[in-house]
Amino acid sequence: MTSPPTSDHPRRAETPGAHDTVIGPSQIDRVVAGGFCIGCGACTLGRNAAFDVGMTREGHYVAARIRPDGPGDEAVCPMSDLGRDETAIGASLYPDLPFDPEIGRHRATLAGHVAEGRYRAEGAAGGLVTWLAQTLLERGMVDAVAHIHAVPGDGAGGPLFQFALSRDVDTLRAGAKSRYYPVTMAEVLPLIAGGTDRFLVIGVPCFIKAIRQLQDAGRISHEQVPFTIGLVCGHLKSRFFAEYLAWQGGTGADRLHAVNFRHKLEGRQASSYGFAHRRRDAPDDEVVRPMSTLAGRDWGEGQFKNPACECCDDVVGECADISVGDAWLSPYVGDWRGSNVVVTRNAEIDAIVAEGRRDGALEMDDVTPEQVALSQSSGLRHRREGLAHRLARLDTKGHWHPRKRVAPRLADERSRRLIYDMRYWIARNSSRVAADILGRGGTFEAYRRRMRPVMLALKIATSGKRIALQRMRRLTRR
Repeated sequence: MTSPPTSDHPRRAETPGAHDTVIGPSQIDRVVAGGFCIGCGACTLGRNAAFDVGMTREGHYVAARIRPDGPGDEAVCPMSDLGRDETAIGASLYPDLPFDPEIGRHRATLAGHVAEGRYRAEGAAGGLVTWLAQTLLERGMVDAVAHIHAVPGDGAGGPLFQFALSRDVDTLRAGAKSRYYPVTMAEVLPLIAGGTDRFLVIGVPCFIKAIRQLQDAGRISHEQVPFTIGLVCGHLKSRFFAEYLAWQGGTGADRLHAVNFRHKLEGRQASSYGFAHRRRDAPDDEVVRPMSTLAGRDWGEGQFKNPACECCDDVVGECADISVGDAWLSPYVGDWRGSNVVVTRNAEIDAIVAEGRRDGALEMDDVTPEQVALSQSSGLRHRREGLAHRLARLDTKGHWHPRKRVAPRLADERSRRLIYDMRYWIARNSSRVAADILGRGGTFEAYRRRMRPVMLALKIATSGKRIALQRMRRLTRR
């Protein structure tokens, strides 16, 4: 899910921006080398796949070439120039629906929550994702759900979350909540493609786009994945984000057992949630800290952000049959229990949601596409104006980047240029700095000291003070 909005953003046209497409066998290699790989695992599907996916020392999943004699299927990569973009995919899937430049094609736009059961209490925001997934499973419309599951920490550096399959309600319900942690679909994709079962896939926009690219390539059929749920996304984090937050609660990575990134705090605004974690030596004792007390809480700073997210222009999940996010809107944000903002596109899913509204299972209000976009205004500005600025910077340096739907252009205001440059530096370097320090036996305290000047410079920049320019130039030369 995403952070609360802070500002307005420009709108983009339905026409893609101009950028020369790189054709040839090195497309995914360019994606990986440039830091644009999100680690989805699409390029690993197939007996003769040229790539595999693994977690780097910086805590991100990234593809690596394992067969030098073949390019693999380059077009399945969501960052590849060789596949269709989100606008084209949406137009082919939902041709009769109106198009909005921020949220893509849309059938219904809603805000609210699940009123029945404990979906809202146990899930992220308003609980709609789990409710809808369970409905599809119980009605036999899918045989299994591919989504993120928690993995108890082993103290040996293993991941805390992974993509897996749920074939029953209990397993599905255990996989609720937001997961700000790196994952890959590499292990579940062969299970989806290898049989006749029907799967619901729940994922962030780039993962859903990867599913669509695999369908375009004939690697996965629309019968095998008849439905998708897109999670409105701010950005993905490296594994160090969870470890950094837990460290501030007194727990090192070697003792970390489980985390809950969105612990709801009664009586506060929905955006004022807590971070909870459990230790391996006391798994029944939950340590809860309000996010407002923790360094790294500001989503806009971009600490431990996956650098690939800095080259993404899909916030809402425009390729998904339904997109679900946080309703960072008044009056919904005032309810600590959480609310969802919703965009439906698939007719069958829209009918299920409408039925839930009629029978009282869902309390949903009709909102406008503009209100949905407003609820995600910070992310949209960063991936419209901010993305255009970052692409222009890369062009100036002669660096290749994927073709996006916004044209490269430096931000008009000098202060915005500085802010976008600093955020990009943080996204590209924060996980590397943490990996270097921890790899030498250092601690997160040393990481925090190392990053403090640049974080202070960003804070100064957002307040409009000129001193940030000199500070940032000095820091980024290191």
